[in-house]
Amino acid sequence: MPVTTGNREDYLIAILRLTEGGSAAKTTELAEHMGVSPASVSEMLKILSKDGLVEYAKYRGVKLTEKGYTDARLTRKRHHIVEKFFIDVLGLEPDIAHQEAHRIEHTISDSAAQRICDILGNPPDCDCQSCVNPCKSVSGFGISITSQLCDAEVGHSGTVAYIKSDESRVMEKLLAMGIIPGKEVTVTGHDDEKGIVILGVAGSSVAIDMKMASYVFIDMMSD
Repeated sequence: MPVTTGNREDYLIAILRLTEGGSAAKTTELAEHMGVSPASVSEMLKILSKDGLVEYAKYRGVKLTEKGYTDARLTRKRHHIVEKFFIDVLGLEPDIAHQEAHRIEHTISDSAAQRICDILGNPPDCDCQSCVNPCKSVSGFGISITSQLCDAEVGHSGTVAYIKSDESRVMEKLLAMGIIPGKEVTVTGHDDEKGIVILGVAGSSVAIDMKMASYVFIDMMSD
């Protein structure tokens, strides 16, 4: 039978879930979980065992190897990162976000997952166990934050490090203006009476209010 990356990763995640209590997963349990026949499960387990991803012995059940465990956790984390983005930024219902994330989890690259966490305002949590929070809190984690955009002086340039807001409306507006992680911005003016910051972004001039600017964190460029 043709074996895709998605098939393999689905099996690894299923085994991860079934063995989290510490015991080996039975073939019948895995077949029920996957919605396939025990014979199909046995064939796939032979492939995964040959690839060093599982320890499988007939009548003894199956467990993940260290490599299989790592691969399963990374796939599950990618799923939750994408799912969180769909819910928090795009405003999708959780069940739809889950379905869409399942389609993407097998193909999204680590760099793309990193970028999503940047947009969400947090770096990926490499130590995530449950993956309920796939992006770690910014505090104390390796991104050097120089300034909030609202505090930057006229003439200063910097690269957007991340956007920290739980409001999808704020995220959508900033993304629409091109204010995204990795983008260079220059503060070209302040209008204190109106409470706005004027920016140069990708050759265009945009104005955002101070509150919205406070959600944007930038790494300042040295002279």
